[in-house]
Amino acid sequence: MASDTILEIRKDGEGFLKALSQELYWNLAGLKGEANLKAIYKAHSIFGDTDVFFSVKDTSPNDEEEEKGLKLILSLLARSVIENKTAELRDEILKAEARDEIRLDYKTIPYRSALAEIKIEAKRARREDIDRKRRETALRLEPLFLKTLEIAHDIASELGFSYISLCDELEKLNLSEIEEKAKLFLKDTEYAYRDLLKWFLMKRMELKLKDAKWHDLSHLFNSFELKSEFSKVDLKALAGKCLNEMGIDVSESIKTDLSYRKGKTSRPLCIPIEVPQNIMLSIYPIGGIGDYESFFHALGIALLYGHRNPEDEFEFRRLTESTSEEAFGFLFRNLLLQTRWLRRYLKLDAGSDFLRFLYLKQLMMIRYYCGKLIYELLLHKDEDFRSKSDFYKQTLKEATLSDYSEADYLDNLDPFFHTASYLRGCIIEAELKWHLREKFDEEWWREKEAGDFIRKMWREGGRITSHEISKRAGFDRIDLTPLLRFFGEILG
Repeated sequence: MASDTILEIRKDGEGFLKALSQELYWNLAGLKGEANLKAIYKAHSIFGDTDVFFSVKDTSPNDEEEEKGLKLILSLLARSVIENKTAELRDEILKAEARDEIRLDYKTIPYRSALAEIKIEAKRARREDIDRKRRETALRLEPLFLKTLEIAHDIASELGFSYISLCDELEKLNLSEIEEKAKLFLKDTEYAYRDLLKWFLMKRMELKLKDAKWHDLSHLFNSFELKSEFSKVDLKALAGKCLNEMGIDVSESIKTDLSYRKGKTSRPLCIPIEVPQNIMLSIYPIGGIGDYESFFHALGIALLYGHRNPEDEFEFRRLTESTSEEAFGFLFRNLLLQTRWLRRYLKLDAGSDFLRFLYLKQLMMIRYYCGKLIYELLLHKDEDFRSKSDFYKQTLKEATLSDYSEADYLDNLDPFFHTASYLRGCIIEAELKWHLREKFDEEWWREKEAGDFIRKMWREGGRITSHEISKRAGFDRIDLTPLLRFFGEILG
């Protein structure tokens, strides 16, 4: 019975994920004002069926290969059962986000453009205005967010888990370990972060650290030299030039959407619609370093999918542990932190202040996700969700040293603890980069042997777990040392 079920999942899985991914892309890219996820789940009912989940869960694998495949399928099924039950709510949220507008005294902007507008708005009073109106929309959506959370927790219980243990087990996140790493990282970087942020806020914005709000940091790190030195270029051509030296092809299967569009999310996207032949990479262009970071991060994930074996089994071709995605995303995003890469490909000679500014931006981002994970673990500890808004504000303040609003405690929430995947990806990327530097060259991004090493992992598809990446980089566990060393090289 279980073997027949797995065959059916393999047979229907590509059509299901293609339809789901296409629908999400159309909405998130601003090409469609509504989403109809509910209809897709109805048409592919096997992926929302709890009995199917239990059938696969009770299957005994014959070997290590089969065990890896079953874990990937089980993770897909658990997510799908929850997303099936919340599909109607998600359709409402996506529709509201795509269509809502923020009316200001001086202009009207799409709701999804608010975060991008804040990054480029130099006048503090206007940033405050945009943020206040953005929060009003987020608060209107709060009942939908709450209901979605409640259902997710109920379904996790039906599957025999708490929500935390379900995500932990299926994604192999080791949440208690990564929480400890997050707390350690915050402690070990506190002094350097506080000192440098205080200095740059005063020098660039004439703003005291005690008065800083999150939107001040958002603007700070996409302005000044981080905007002027990263001019508008053909990002795909730039990536192709760089990757060519590693013998890596940016194939035509990777489609890029770099256009501004009303209703388009300002978050970068990599959505594998068909693997490996149709991978969508989408960013919301605003100018400056943010465009480069968004593009190269999404590109790293797109390359992971685009270099897969088209003849592989469904689960290994189509499915991937989310931490592995983020590790390769960061590997290419963080080329922007390497002085020789900047000089070679952007003709940019980065002085000491410029480098510290770059690394401080990266440090702020990681500290933000450390705080966010600590908050999310407390949020999901029980179902008293409404009482956690103050903790959200407090925790993000301690992590970033800037004020956040409690109104964002649900709007700013990643499902299935993707925040933990993001943090694990940061740590594993540092391990992998350390290995590439030691084995190949400090300029590993110019070496074909390094490209071969990376492509070999991509070719393995979903078999390449985050633990396997760490092992191949010479680490038996999640180790903060390489990540802290990279910051220490520049920030001292």
